[in-house]
Amino acid sequence: MLRLCGTHNDAVLLAFASLLGWGYMFFFIMPFRFTGPFVIMIYKMLFNDVLRFLLIYIIFLAGFSQSFFILFNENGFLGYMSSLKHCFLGLLGDFDLDYYTEGSHPFISVSFLMCYIIVVTILLLNLLIAMMGDTYADVKRSAKKLWHLERARIALDVESSMSTSERKLKAHKYWVEVQGERYLQVEQVNNELFKSKDEEEDEND
Repeated sequence: MLRLCGTHNDAVLLAFASLLGWGYMFFFIMPFRFTGPFVIMIYKMLFNDVLRFLLIYIIFLAGFSQSFFILFNENGFLGYMSSLKHCFLGLLGDFDLDYYTEGSHPFISVSFLMCYIIVVTILLLNLLIAMMGDTYADVKRSAKKLWHLERARIALDVESSMSTSERKLKAHKYWVEVQGERYLQVEQVNNELFKSKDEEEDEND
């Protein structure tokens, strides 16, 4: 359709659609006990830990980028974007020391660079790792409850997408009728067969 309209951005849209399509696979592996808690961990880390880290990091990134922009006497939007690029590469440990020593104020530039490395690369990144570790521990501690909760949410989503006639089919009923009375169907599970090794070790201790 996009090609018929004469647009050349179909490859970009297809790339985004492909990424979103494969990302939707997480919805289908979430009900399983083996993969569900890990999907929840990724979700919580991205939207809690990483988001808070980015909000704080953007402040440091903008501040140091503007400082280097002023020290190097760069002009225009491209000059500021160059400072942003060098600061971002510094977060990854890929910084060019000659770039900072060849400016008009090499001592101040290198001092700012050292402060940036200490605050952002060492402090903030380790803080992010610590927050992710806490999130992992919290999710692992309540993995079974979260797994059951996500299964219930998915079942509710599937049921909500069904029509009224489909929900009334016998195959989708949650109850059975015995002598004119309804009884809720309950699946009895032997929990001893589904205990993990960690739970067995805790009981033995």
